[in-house]
Amino acid sequence: MTAGRRETPGGVILEEERWHVSHMVSPAEVAGFLIFQPTRHVEHIADLTSEEAAEMGQMLSRVSRALMNVLSPRKVYVCSFGSVVKHVHFYLIPRMPGMSNAARLLDELQAGRWDCSDDEAADVAGRVRAELMHQSAS
Repeated sequence: MTAGRRETPGGVILEEERWHVSHMVSPAEVAGFLIFQPTRHVEHIADLTSEEAAEMGQMLSRVSRALMNVLSPRKVYVCSFGSVVKHVHFYLIPRMPGMSNAARLLDELQAGRWDCSDDEAADVAGRVRAELMHQSAS
């Protein structure tokens, strides 16, 4: 734990100057559920600099593509809920075969229906990290 918080399974997946990606921890921990956030404190998307906004789109695309390549989900949802934590962050949620669509999926995630172990999450984090490195080398 760091500062009273659980460390993310598999550690940092991607860290660049302006953005950081890691695996999500509870309450909704499903293999491949990632959190994407700026490295500096930003409360609203409107407060992003031009550079942060431009890099955000490119990185969300890269990370989504990596999740698609690693897990082969039916879809990768990208969403942002900023009512609890006063910090811009995005969730990337892979919808695997058998999972409900977006309307019901969030309730199922909160109920723990698709929970995975820290080892499973760390495995996916490592595979996504490797896929992102492969993308960069190509």
